Amino acid sequence: MRRLVLANALAVGPFVLASGAWAGDPEKGRELANKHCIRCHVVGDDPFAGIDSTPSFRFLTKLSDYIERLQTFYRRAPHPVFVEVPGVPRRTEIPAFVAKITVTPETIEDIIAFVKTLEGK
Repeated sequence: MRRLVLANALAVGPFVLASGAWAGDPEKGRELANKHCIRCHVVGDDPFAGIDSTPSFRFLTKLSDYIERLQTFYRRAPHPVFVEVPGVPRRTEIPAFVAKITVTPETIEDIIAFVKTLEGK
């Protein structure tokens, strides 16, 4: 059910799920974040990862709407330039300035499950 809701939201826009439980795999999410997100965000404990202008994943967990932000990150600047979602039209024609990333409802769930492990740290 959660994946169906997430898949629909990918096509139509932002959404919030009522439950705090996630079907995603936090270990897969950590691997994805360390492969792709770390080029801009501090993902874990490495203070030399990321760039100064982006929030760390731990900081994001302090925001009341962080799950909604993660669910819709591919629509938030600068992500639409380099993040692709199968079946979702690109929102910009600006060429990617870094390697493109393809995400699916499942990989977004995995990333959210990982970031939830950082709450309160």
